[in-house]
Order: sequence, then C-alpha cells, then structure tokens
Amino acid sequence: MRILALLAATILFFSPSLAQEQQKWTPEQQAIAELLENGPMNIETNFEDWDDKFHEEWTVWFAGQPSVRKKPEHMESVRNFIGQGAKVISYTAQFADITVYGNTAFARFNAVEELRNPDGSPRTVYYAGTDYLIKVDGQWKIRATTVAFTPPDEESEE
Repeated sequence: MRILALLAATILFFSPSLAQEQQKWTPEQQAIAELLENGPMNIETNFEDWDDKFHEEWTVWFAGQPSVRKKPEHMESVRNFIGQGAKVISYTAQFADITVYGNTAFARFNAVEELRNPDGSPRTVYYAGTDYLIKVDGQWKIRATTVAFTPPDEESEE
C-alpha cells in the first residue's frame, strides 16, 4: 500500500500540467512564454503579427526531414494553407522548460493544435518543439525551431 501511495504522489508531482502550474518564471521566461503560448492562433486574421514573432533568418526543422526549411518557404506554405480555408481552432502548449542565457534562450514544450482543414475536416497535430530565441532590439524573436511529431496522448483519445 505504501508503494502505491508513493507511486501516486510521484505521478502527481511529475505531472506536466502540475509542474507547469507550479513553475515560477522569471520576467524573461514569462516574456518568452507569453510570446509562444498562443502558437498560431488568429493567423487567419493577423498573419503578419504571427510572422513577426520569428526572426528574419528563422529556420524550422521537422525531425526526420533531410534539411531545414527557411522562413520565406515555410511562411508561404502556411499562408497558402490558410488561404485555402484552413483555420486554427485551438492551440495548447505545456512548457517543459525555458532557459535564458543573456540574449539567447531555449524553450522546450509539448503542443496540440486543433485545425480545420480547407475541406472542413478536423485535424489534430501533436508535437514536441524546441525554440531557440534571440533578443533583437529588446524583443524576443524565434530564431530556430525543431518540431517532432508525437503520437496522441492516450487520455485525449477517450
């Protein structure tokens, strides 16, 4: 019985949602979390605002792909997808950590995007991401992103 109680306490202590709620962010970490926490929400109506979060030399690497994708190519692809009628319905991110080193930082997180495809069908994307950020003129900009698609959480399937 003691082992079960210890196991339950351990699970609760290390639960990502509880860990995030208990996390105490510094002002710099909080600024980065606020920059990232809405992901691509509202890009259908304010694409430029979303695009501005990324440094002009930003790249993204999708784990398993042979090369990185540069900002112009990626943004054109996203803009075309949205232009065809796709919509971001919801976005949630759970930060594993945000580490700041002066004017650079790393943010690691798990995310879920609920989308509506251009044909109206729903699509859910689960991924783990790492963003490398740099401070430019006093503002944080995402400089590089790595995305690894993950299987859906079994609990969310129920």
